[in-house]
Amino acid sequence: MATQAHPGSSIVVDSYGQVFFVDTGQGIWQLNPQGRLTLIHTLAYHWMALDEKGYFAQSSALGEFDRGSFARITPVAFIPTLIISSDYPIVVGEDSGLYYVPYNRSGARELVRRTPDGQRSVFATLPSSVNDKPMQWVNGIAIGPDGSLYTTENDAIVKIDRSGIVSTFRGAIQVSDCSDPVFDTPKLPYLRGLAVAHDGTIYAAANGCRTVIAVPANGPAKAIRKTERPWSPTGVAVHGKDVYVLEYVHMPGDNRKEWIPRVCKIGPDGKMTILATVQRRNN
Repeated sequence: MATQAHPGSSIVVDSYGQVFFVDTGQGIWQLNPQGRLTLIHTLAYHWMALDEKGYFAQSSALGEFDRGSFARITPVAFIPTLIISSDYPIVVGEDSGLYYVPYNRSGARELVRRTPDGQRSVFATLPSSVNDKPMQWVNGIAIGPDGSLYTTENDAIVKIDRSGIVSTFRGAIQVSDCSDPVFDTPKLPYLRGLAVAHDGTIYAAANGCRTVIAVPANGPAKAIRKTERPWSPTGVAVHGKDVYVLEYVHMPGDNRKEWIPRVCKIGPDGKMTILATVQRRNN
């Protein structure tokens, strides 16, 4: 199966400063600029995409396909539009396409583009592995300011430019302080959610090492946030000069109610603020 027993990893921020994030144990939350937290949907999927321009706002082409489930959770014609995915990281490109990489047990992986009218095409083919171990899916996907797409492997970031050319943006990434890795983690640092700033810097959740890293176009990756047990980041978003981080309590097993999410913000000066923590009724 493509879905592993791990918390969701999607957080997005719209142009109004509203934060939306997935809670694998409860649904989709909205955090408004005043700090009010509201559960807006109860489909508890792993991934989500922000369709800022509303390409899919009136589309009826989402549903069950490529062994995954995709759904628009905002009302028809509502912009910005939110799309969630059960099994694969997703992103909506500037060309109106919904991009994702379906699970593949072996061999090369297809980066699929699906349009609002339901047309499906293969935009690019990703290698089965950037480093030494074959990957069956990608851990995260994001779009850059120039329209290029980026995906995360366990320890690498792959770039797919607007013409579909695939290259390794950064390989064999290491996190200097990984002394307390998350249990039952694939190859460290286990990069998951990512986001790309206007200057081309990539921010990624090094989930296995409980760290958020910044990877500039040139120069080494550096840690900008380190959490402590039981928390670890799973997703990141960029809004202006701020980085928003989705963090989860990581617990053994598959009791998703125990996976408690919270949202943090890292300012341009490096100051970290916890904006909201989800409260379970039984906690």
